[in-house]
Amino acid sequence: MTTLKKFWLIGIAIAFLTNSCERVIEYLPPLPRLEIPLNASRTPALASQSASTAKIEVGIRQSINQVRQHKGLQLLQQNERLAQVARNYSRQMAEKNFFSHTGSEGTTSAERVEAAGIIYWVVGENLFKGTNINQPVKVAVDGWLDSPGHRENILRPFFTETGVGVWRVNNTYYITQLFLRR
Repeated sequence: MTTLKKFWLIGIAIAFLTNSCERVIEYLPPLPRLEIPLNASRTPALASQSASTAKIEVGIRQSINQVRQHKGLQLLQQNERLAQVARNYSRQMAEKNFFSHTGSEGTTSAERVEAAGIIYWVVGENLFKGTNINQPVKVAVDGWLDSPGHRENILRPFFTETGVGVWRVNNTYYITQLFLRR
């Protein structure tokens, strides 16, 4: 059996095991591609909106890694390019006043990650929107842990990288956390 056929069979098995409307996991089987250099991203860099939103991004990464460590899982490494995709999406939801895993143009998390030139095997996405909350990190992470599909993303052992993007409009926070395995 050729290597490509083995990858496709593995991909089909993973897609079958992880396919669900609520799980928000998308899998694209590996195809031969060239890695796009870090400085050649097709999505413009978007720094954190403010010092306070940057602090929330760090807090979410740390909280998620504490949960993973407690469960004996590998810690997720920060991927700044993935965080840029997450920030762009949080900003888009805030500016266009919607909240969905499907973008305003119909894009999926996988398509948004791919459009940024990030090559991956599997990607997952958790979203949070909250208004008038004092502790957005705790509320978002606790909410995700109480939701089976979001909790599953957090505890998937095959995820190795993460990027968190926070955008705030008035008293409303939009938070996107992307999970990835290259």
